[in-house]
Amino acid sequence: MGRSIASRFENVDIEKSVLRAVIINDDELTLEMDFCLNEAHSEYEAPGEDDDRCFHPGLIKFAGISKLALDRAEHPTGSSRRFAIQSFSIDGTKFAMSCDWGTINLQARSIRVLTE
Repeated sequence: MGRSIASRFENVDIEKSVLRAVIINDDELTLEMDFCLNEAHSEYEAPGEDDDRCFHPGLIKFAGISKLALDRAEHPTGSSRRFAIQSFSIDGTKFAMSCDWGTINLQARSIRVLTE
């Protein structure tokens, strides 16, 4: 049996992670992320000179979406393409996130967490 969704976020500081992009295709939604990894994470690397944390690219993929609500925040032209996360929760098949990009609420049959 596969690992639970919550266990896939072990040693990931999701509140310090950032959203890079939201991609919607039919009944699928993909969040491109820069995950902030803690030292105990298997893919942790010492931060570079300009960073105080280890960021690692990854994805959160949702398939079989039955409910979806996106509320995009307004951004000035030329603003950052990395969006800070204020709140994040997964409860079974339900997902909610509030960030500088806006808010995302959905229910999906499948939620996968992938690191690149």
